[in-house]
Amino acid sequence: MIMVSPGRIAGLLGITIFAALVTVSASAECNWSNQIIIHPEGMEWQYTEKLSDMDSFVFKYDIDNRQGNKDQFVSTWELMKGDKQMRERFRDAIEREMDVRIDNSSLGIEVLDIDASLSKNALGPVKSMTELTNTYQVTYAFPGGLLENGSTIWFLGEPGSLLSVNFPEGTQIISTKGIDNVSIRTSYLSGRFGAINECINVTDNESLTNEDLTDESVSNECVTNESATNNEGADAEGAEITYIIDIVLPPQNNMSEELGENESTIPVPTDIPSPGIVYVLLVIAAAVLLSKD
Repeated sequence: MIMVSPGRIAGLLGITIFAALVTVSASAECNWSNQIIIHPEGMEWQYTEKLSDMDSFVFKYDIDNRQGNKDQFVSTWELMKGDKQMRERFRDAIEREMDVRIDNSSLGIEVLDIDASLSKNALGPVKSMTELTNTYQVTYAFPGGLLENGSTIWFLGEPGSLLSVNFPEGTQIISTKGIDNVSIRTSYLSGRFGAINECINVTDNESLTNEDLTDESVSNECVTNESATNNEGADAEGAEITYIIDIVLPPQNNMSEELGENESTIPVPTDIPSPGIVYVLLVIAAAVLLSKD
């Protein structure tokens, strides 16, 4: 009979548990996507974060531990506090390093608003691994003429994350760099943020660092990634677009355009008397003449 020591049994059990955890972590998913809409006076950048399995567990665990009472349950109040925390995190990161540049400069680009919307599926027991979709939106303002007079626009994004960019009408995309699987149409492109040392070019046309979202024993790479949080090394990453913009201005309602240079604004009567009235007047005139004779 083979005798197995308690120490060896404990070791085998530990290996089994570790393997199980690795398997669960490998099945977890976290996907970022970026939707950017550019206007002559500014732009909106919406980040969409999708979490599932272990990533969603870590996200809820962090909210319960940092914003709540650590009762293994995420309440509405805790989720609202988490929403506020994410807004502050985005703002702090952008203030440290702007993730948008025009002609290799962020001078004059202003952040007007930062919005966050955390998934309501995060409510409830922490241990339930539900699918979560969180959205964050940053609104920027450009000084007058900055975009039209520029020639390149640059974005810092999470490598591998989906990207779509809508440019103002009249933008012709010349070339791209820093975007994988690029698809280009009129004033629009899509693809994925590429690896380091890649970039974009156009005509008329995020480096997230990992922060601990839980305690020292729990961390999650995707949840802590912040394309708008810590942009160190921005010069080496991101997508750069070279462009020329032919802005199509809306028509102006000027009197000279509506009437023309030589047209008068004085109304001219155009009513013509009917034949019946003319006949009656002629009869009366004839009667008057005959009476005088």
